[in-house]
Amino acid sequence: MKKALPGLVLGLTTISPFVVAEEDRVRYIAGVGFGVTELSFDEKLDTDPSFNMWQVFGSALYRDLYASVSYADTISDENVSEEDETGDVSRKDFDLTLGYRISDSWTGFVGYKDGETSLDLRVRDTDVSQDEYYREDGFFAGLTYSHPIRNAGTLSFTAAYILFDSDLKFTEGFEDDEEEEDEEDEELEFDDLEGKYSGDATGYSIGVSWVIPVGTNFAFRAQYKLNQYDLEVKAEGKRFEPEQRLVYFDVGLVYLF
Repeated sequence: MKKALPGLVLGLTTISPFVVAEEDRVRYIAGVGFGVTELSFDEKLDTDPSFNMWQVFGSALYRDLYASVSYADTISDENVSEEDETGDVSRKDFDLTLGYRISDSWTGFVGYKDGETSLDLRVRDTDVSQDEYYREDGFFAGLTYSHPIRNAGTLSFTAAYILFDSDLKFTEGFEDDEEEEDEEDEELEFDDLEGKYSGDATGYSIGVSWVIPVGTNFAFRAQYKLNQYDLEVKAEGKRFEPEQRLVYFDVGLVYLF
């Protein structure tokens, strides 16, 4: 395994593929992981929901090139409580990454991401149920720096630029006539939006990963990643730029074929 670990690529796929150089054949990697993902969307949610996630991933590597795919989903829905609503929330992520090892320490990559946070909400003190979602899909590009640690595996740092499209659906809520009249006299805020909206999202991702060989073909992996981006949503002649943040932490096992 150590000969197959001259460097480590940490992409936005939340995969940690090993860069296998100087081998004139395709190598494959598969793995599973478990961890926690936290969403912060202060302009819409009163709390920051955390999701217990499972993950499967795989990579194909040839010389200095690699392709990786990853899928993550919540183990079980989490509870969410808002001012007027309560319910369940879940999260899923799909990532596809293509990378090239520039040198022993540096790797460049581009990729595609499709993620969604789904909420199944019930209006308090009523039988009204509503669904809400925050979706993002698009492309990212970045660099990874990897540094081997003597007898302690490989430590990698990643930074990337994000360019996503966003699709948002907000619940209509449940208000009496007096509350609706009061809101008509107030200036429209992002938290007041109801219905479906589309927009753009730009931002960055930073991450750190640590991989330790634990056998001939197995390795243990731990990683942390932060995705931070600004959304741009236009509604009723106004432009809103709310922030959204996703924090990922997971551990898992990797197998090199």
